[in-house]
Amino acid sequence: MSRTWGYWTRGKLEVLRDYLNAFTTATKNNSRERIYLDLFAGGTDNLDRVTKKGIQSSAQIALSIDDPPFTRLRFFEVADKAQELESALATEHPGRDIKIYPGDCNHQIQHALEELKHLSWAPTFAFIDPNCMEAKWSTLKQLSEFRTKGRKTELFLLFSPQMFSRLLPTTGQPLRPEDIESINGVFGTQTWRNIYKMRLDESLDGGQAREEYLNLMRWRLENELGYRWTHPLELKNTRGSSIYFMIFATSHKAGNGIMSHLYNTAADKFPDMRKEAVNRIRQAEEESSGVMRLFSDATVSGARQERSGTRYLYVHQPPHKPSFGY
Repeated sequence: MSRTWGYWTRGKLEVLRDYLNAFTTATKNNSRERIYLDLFAGGTDNLDRVTKKGIQSSAQIALSIDDPPFTRLRFFEVADKAQELESALATEHPGRDIKIYPGDCNHQIQHALEELKHLSWAPTFAFIDPNCMEAKWSTLKQLSEFRTKGRKTELFLLFSPQMFSRLLPTTGQPLRPEDIESINGVFGTQTWRNIYKMRLDESLDGGQAREEYLNLMRWRLENELGYRWTHPLELKNTRGSSIYFMIFATSHKAGNGIMSHLYNTAADKFPDMRKEAVNRIRQAEEESSGVMRLFSDATVSGARQERSGTRYLYVHQPPHKPSFGY
């Protein structure tokens, strides 16, 4: 059965595709091996929620990169869906070095990296796109330590302070032990509780707290795991509400430059994508009520839109040192 996704998923995957193309191209002259790791690979039958058009999954995108291709691709998926994924990818891409690890990626990642240990010198990229808070700090640490000679596995990580903010009551209820454990697992520390305390005493409002949670994660990626740059890209729904951030982490100057450019392009494109999605939803509602329009607002605005020169809508800002408990 097809899964449907919002426009923000399509936009995120476009950034992934563009970066993977640049990643393999940048390594083609100095490495015969390139490793791709997808920790929450999902299925291959995906549709845009509004247009109903097919969306390539992250696994399909990684396997489509061909100039040059990734030489080793490792995918992780829950046990009851792993076999279906393996069959689909093997059928679409016979002869490729593909392996699917069934079960919890936080447990399986150690086995995968051990099997790839003899290739720890190879350029490696990890896409970490959980539905909620399944990606653990211990897994990020293992990925960061996989490569040798000070190099780092590049990370493209979904991080959602909005998700665990829902688990943090601000009206007097006690924290549930299982929620504390989950958030500790994401951060690898309890320092987040200092932000929560400031939220409870109203030193921070909800938006400020989410920014501090994001900053804490970026700070730890740079200062605990040794990444030189982290880039946060915010994804919003059709109402304009923040859903999550995609954090890119790298220690390579070229990676930093490429992703800065791609995030700037995305910052320019995503508002248009959101407007298009809103217009399509409105148009569908009108048509279901018997109202027909010759042209959609998105088509008209797109026809009138003219762009010239380069606009810098995304400017990298390093995380600041947390002022609480560090």
